Amino acid sequence: MGAPICHQTIILCATMYQRSPCDHILLEHPTWSEFMNYGIVIPVYFGRSFIKRALDSVFAQEDVSDRLNVLIIEDGTPEPEDVKSLIAGYPVQYVKLPENHGVFYARWVGLSQLPSTVEFCAFLDQDDAWHPKFLSHLTTILMQDETLGFVACNARVMGVHGNYVLYQDRRPNLLLADLKVANQLISPSQVLIRRDALEKLNWNIDLPYPGADDWLLWLAILSLGYQATYIDEVLLDYYDHAAGAHHRKHIMAKSEEYIVEHWFPRLQLTKWDQRLYKGRIGWDHIVQGLRTKNLRHLVKGLNYLVRDPIAVNAARQFRRRHRKNHIV
Repeated sequence: MGAPICHQTIILCATMYQRSPCDHILLEHPTWSEFMNYGIVIPVYFGRSFIKRALDSVFAQEDVSDRLNVLIIEDGTPEPEDVKSLIAGYPVQYVKLPENHGVFYARWVGLSQLPSTVEFCAFLDQDDAWHPKFLSHLTTILMQDETLGFVACNARVMGVHGNYVLYQDRRPNLLLADLKVANQLISPSQVLIRRDALEKLNWNIDLPYPGADDWLLWLAILSLGYQATYIDEVLLDYYDHAAGAHHRKHIMAKSEEYIVEHWFPRLQLTKWDQRLYKGRIGWDHIVQGLRTKNLRHLVKGLNYLVRDPIAVNAARQFRRRHRKNHIV
C-alpha cells in the first residue's frame, strides 16, 4: 500500500463546489503521490459509530499496490459529533463542510478534490464495509474492458434480524434499457467507477430530493455510451438499519420522480421511457396491493392503469421478462 501520509484537513465554504478553490479554504496537507490510482470518497454525517469500521475495511484491501486517496467529507456534522478525532491515525484527507447539504453534494465535493492521476473511484457509505478483495477484483474487471464505466458486486446485507446475501435467485444485468425502468443496485458502496466516465459527466448540480442520486449516476454513465457489468462475488457488507435511505420510501419516490421528469430529457431518454417508468410504479403498486391485500396500494396502482394502460401493461411484461430471466 506504500507509506502512509498524514491526515489532512480542508474546510470548504458553503457554496457549491468548483474546480477552483473557494475563498475560505483552509488546507493542511502534503502533495498526493503521483502513483495513487484510487479515489475513495466517504461522506459522513453523524458517523462516529461507523467511520472506523469503514476505514478499516478500506485499508485492509489486499493485492492493491497503489496508495489510496481517501477523502472523508464531513457533511455539516456539529463539531462535538464529527469524526475528526477518530480518523487522526488514518492516512486520509478530511473535508469539513460547515452546513449539511446531503450525500449527493458531499460525494461530488470529494470527487472535485481528487488528483488528476486517479483512475478508479468509489463512493463508500459511512456505515458500510468492503471485503478485502473489493478493489482488486473489481479493478481487474474494469481493466479487462475499456467500454465498462463501472462494475458492481454482490453484497451481504447485515440486518437487525440476521444477515443474508443480497442477490440470490435474481441478479442485476445493468443494461440501460432495464436500469432506466428500475434501479437494480442497493448502494454505491458496491460499485467501482472509471474516473474518465465521471469526468465526462461534467456535473455541477444539486438535487432537491435525496435518495436516488446513485441511480441518476448509473443512468448518466450508461447514457454516455459506457457499459456496466456485475460480478456475483460478495465483496461488501451492507448494513441495513432504520435510518437507511431505502427505508424512506416516500422521499426515495420523490427523488426518482424528480429524476424522471427533469433528468431523463437531459440524458436523451424519451417520453416513452418516462411513461414506462411510471407504468412500472403503477404495476408494482398493483402487485403489492394484491399480495398484501392493501387497498391503498391497489387503488394507487389502478389509477396508473387508468391513466396509461399501455405503459402499465408494458411494465407488466418487463417484470415478467425479468422474473423469467432471473433479473432483479
